[in-house]
Amino acid sequence: MKKIITDTIATIILLIVAHVLMVTIHEFTHSIIAWAYGFKASPFHLHFADFTLFVRDDQTDYQAMIEQNRNVLAAITAITPNLLNACFYVICAIFCSSKKVQNQKYLYYFLFWFMIVNIGQVYSYILWRTFETHGDISIFLEDLNISPYWVFIPGILFIFYSVYNILKHQVIRAYRVMKFSHIWSQAIFLFLVLIILFGYFGGLIYNIISKKYFYLIYPILMIILFYLICFPKNRWVQNRYHQNGE
Repeated sequence: MKKIITDTIATIILLIVAHVLMVTIHEFTHSIIAWAYGFKASPFHLHFADFTLFVRDDQTDYQAMIEQNRNVLAAITAITPNLLNACFYVICAIFCSSKKVQNQKYLYYFLFWFMIVNIGQVYSYILWRTFETHGDISIFLEDLNISPYWVFIPGILFIFYSVYNILKHQVIRAYRVMKFSHIWSQAIFLFLVLIILFGYFGGLIYNIISKKYFYLIYPILMIILFYLICFPKNRWVQNRYHQNGE
């Protein structure tokens, strides 16, 4: 019981910290680039939410860049945080495979969730915002005057590989490192990962707010499909879980 309580508290805290840190770095990256090139008076001029001080928007004036014919700068400012999210995913995936990191249980657990929220951010932008007329991806595409497919196709391929890596390697490794030895604890953990990736970042909340109810079918199907394929009791999952190596 003590382990269940400890793991639950650790999961909540580390997941929240990882998400807040990811969003803060993302928005500050926009802001710092704009400030460095003279389009903001301060990199700390951001839109903070209520008393939580959660960063909600970078307050970058892209229109001012465009009016000064700095379209390339606007494109770089818009896309760099998303590239940084992808890099953080790769870095965390590498660190999570390190035995030294795995021996530091909560460091590993933080890096695991930081990996998830960063690839989730990439996932949400590529899947739901590439073809929209506003936001980071739209600014990048319009300022360089290129087709959305130049972002969408490589982005989707990267996401396919990332999801494959997470579900086949990272999640099962997490079972071992965090000592989630019971089927029920593994099943709950898997469901949480899927809800974050395909629910939170994958469009459930976004499409409800946008009133695009038809698109709710996609994230719901993804959660159900991958939950069935990767359910901890499945033979291939148990075989990998009991392997000594990776």
